[in-house]
Amino acid sequence: MRTFELRVYTLRSKEALEFYKDQIYPRHLTGSLAGFGIQAHGLWTSPTDTQPRLYVLASYPSGQDPEVLARRYMESQAFLDDIKDFDVTNIVGVASTILKPTSSSPLS
Repeated sequence: MRTFELRVYTLRSKEALEFYKDQIYPRHLTGSLAGFGIQAHGLWTSPTDTQPRLYVLASYPSGQDPEVLARRYMESQAFLDDIKDFDVTNIVGVASTILKPTSSSPLS
């Protein structure tokens, strides 16, 4: 069973959020994440957020430590290539919640 994680990125501005979700994250989705066995199942924003946030549901291969795998990914050349034209200081916070699917979950 894959391990699921809800990641919430808080960005410095609405413009930074727009660039991150429209330019940077699609680069992750088209190849670099898959090379590490990481899957993104969806990206969301909330119309009621008072801060610019991107919500990402990700999953990791069974038996892999999500924190270790995510760190290895973020140290890779593929990741660095994805973010080459993005000022990472525009990400002012990342919250991570590991999720355990219920027996009736379609994503278990």
